[in-house]
Amino acid sequence: MRLVSKYFASATIFVFVCFTVVIFSKTKIKNSLFTDGPIKTVKRVGTPRNAYNTTQPYFVTIWKRNSLLRQKCILAKGRLTSHKVQFFHRKNLFFCKVPKCGSTFWMQVFEALQNIKSAGSMRLFHHISPLNTTSNLSHANGSDIIFHVTRNPYSRLYSAYIDKFYRPGYLEYSKAINDDYKRPCNHTVTFEEFLDYILRRSPQNFHWQPITDVCDPCSVPYNVIIKQESFNTDVRFILDKLLLPEQLKQNLIRNLETKHTENDIKEVTGEMIAFSKNNPCVPFQNFCEKMWKSFQIQGYISDFVPFSVHEFKNLNFDNETAIVKTFLKGTKGIVMNEVRKRLQRQKYFYQAYSTISNSILQDLKFAYKNDFDLYGYFPELSSGIH
Repeated sequence: MRLVSKYFASATIFVFVCFTVVIFSKTKIKNSLFTDGPIKTVKRVGTPRNAYNTTQPYFVTIWKRNSLLRQKCILAKGRLTSHKVQFFHRKNLFFCKVPKCGSTFWMQVFEALQNIKSAGSMRLFHHISPLNTTSNLSHANGSDIIFHVTRNPYSRLYSAYIDKFYRPGYLEYSKAINDDYKRPCNHTVTFEEFLDYILRRSPQNFHWQPITDVCDPCSVPYNVIIKQESFNTDVRFILDKLLLPEQLKQNLIRNLETKHTENDIKEVTGEMIAFSKNNPCVPFQNFCEKMWKSFQIQGYISDFVPFSVHEFKNLNFDNETAIVKTFLKGTKGIVMNEVRKRLQRQKYFYQAYSTISNSILQDLKFAYKNDFDLYGYFPELSSGIH
């Protein structure tokens, strides 16, 4: 009897192993365009002139992301809907743009590729016009890089709130909410009101639409997935593949790593002034206070550097250069290294989500389920939130 049981157990294991091998083989063949392992991935995104050793850890990181995405796409097939995707395309680079995921930097890269000149002299436009777009990948080949950037949905939504609802430049977004409550046009919409609004009244807006809807990752053969959480390292990986002139590449990296704060403050301030200067709903002093606070939320200005009324009292919307200079002066009051920036950003992030009801948090998990699942983000916030 014991011998029969042992034989039966061995036979069961053998059948299971054979079944698993068959399923894995079919899946690998079916999805070989996407997840063909580190060696073939290197062949696809690398070039003979710039070869990399396949044992380098970062190739494994890229391959793991691709593999996870393709495995999750198979499991999520029944709940996904295909969407038309627009790409920015220049040379051997295809990019699906996602707002609040480093899109400004990549627009600078595309402008540099278009003009082939120093990135240090590039204009700073958040809404730069597409330089070259295509609705399909008919021009793609084996040496092209096809990528998009992902971000934890919780972090992306909070960033969208600060950019479109807290800052004073986009009152048209908050007008619908303030009108509902019969509040003044410059009343600050709360983070919870923003989340409730996008869930129930404006779920398909490009600025907070799920990334899986914007870039359709289960239909498009992306071979590089960048994450906002490791943005600088990921950017270097792609820049190395583009075979750019060395000076141009170094300028782009310098803009990314050492001039990011300065560039962002200049760009955002100019953009907010353009929207606010002729709007009676935005008093100048209130504008400056909100912008200062938003830069603290981003970790650019330390919380220990208070807003100084007297620095702005003799200025107005026509003094853009002086306004920017005053904000930049604030960043130098206490130097914010990367650790301080991260801790300060986390503080505001957790404070914001601590005010959100459990019912809205559950709705968020459901609405952004595909983003959490396909890109490997944990859908639970820290237990200390509530």
